[in-house]
Amino acid sequence: MPMLPTSRSLLHRTASVIGWWASSDWQAGEPAPLPPTLEALAETAVAGGYSAAIGLGFSLPIKSPSTLACGQANLETSTPADEDSLFRIGACTRQMTAAAILLLAEQSRLRLADRLDAFVPGEAGADQFTIGDLLLGDNEAYTLLGHIVERVTGQIFADFVTDTLLLPAGMTASRFAHPSLIMPHRAAGYRLAAERVHDFRHAGPGHVTPAADGLYASAGDLLLWNRALYSGRMLARDTIELMVGAHAEASPCPILSPFLDRHRRGFGIELGRLFGRRAFWQRGQAPGFDAWLFHFPDDRADLVLLANTEQGATTVLEPILRAILRV
Repeated sequence: MPMLPTSRSLLHRTASVIGWWASSDWQAGEPAPLPPTLEALAETAVAGGYSAAIGLGFSLPIKSPSTLACGQANLETSTPADEDSLFRIGACTRQMTAAAILLLAEQSRLRLADRLDAFVPGEAGADQFTIGDLLLGDNEAYTLLGHIVERVTGQIFADFVTDTLLLPAGMTASRFAHPSLIMPHRAAGYRLAAERVHDFRHAGPGHVTPAADGLYASAGDLLLWNRALYSGRMLARDTIELMVGAHAEASPCPILSPFLDRHRRGFGIELGRLFGRRAFWQRGQAPGFDAWLFHFPDDRADLVLLANTEQGATTVLEPILRAILRV
């Protein structure tokens, strides 16, 4: 799908407004509206037919997180998206699963060097891999990590993560998908037929694995997640450093590769330099959804971009990144 064209003047105005938004004219902790031109980028993605809805969140260290939702959470019922709308975040869920494993390691209930056969006996190759190996893996690896959490804690994975991580972070709206669960504010997921803008089709739920790709969250909740995680409220500082360590080579992300350097993989997270700035991020793709979650440690800034249409967030990702990083 082509990227949304964005003029240099629009980016310049966005960067200027962000500079004002981040200035000392705003009091510490005071909620600030999203810069108007960031709103314009999100709204243009919807008006252009790239996504049924967009959820956007942006945060700087001394400001309260600011969010926006536009478009339709459900096209059949004409339900508008709002700041409570829940989008499936796909592989961004891996951050929560990795944090759950690292929390159990802090509590000495497991070790990253433990072999898998101690937790999932009979699993093919379980005697050859460690928990640490799984943390660098794909959806299948994270499915196994979910089983390990359940084996160690005696709780359902979704319950353990909700009670020990999501609620302490303030993520009261987020929910793990379940076929029988009534989930208020859940957005429907769509795809574009033959990539034709405005030609929306239901994507269907697809296969859902809670520990790998099953969390539904709002943009505001994901900003709260970043703030709680990187502030050291949920995990010890040494544990966070371990999580974001450059543990393995990673294939270049084709969306980010034109402006990405030093791409590596941590535990449930991708690492690199975007436009020369250190960045931690994860992209989540699920049937009908497209999600991006970024943390820029040197700027202490966070960005969440969500869409309820496949590739819908990606169409506006580059201009939004250029705007907030002022490049």
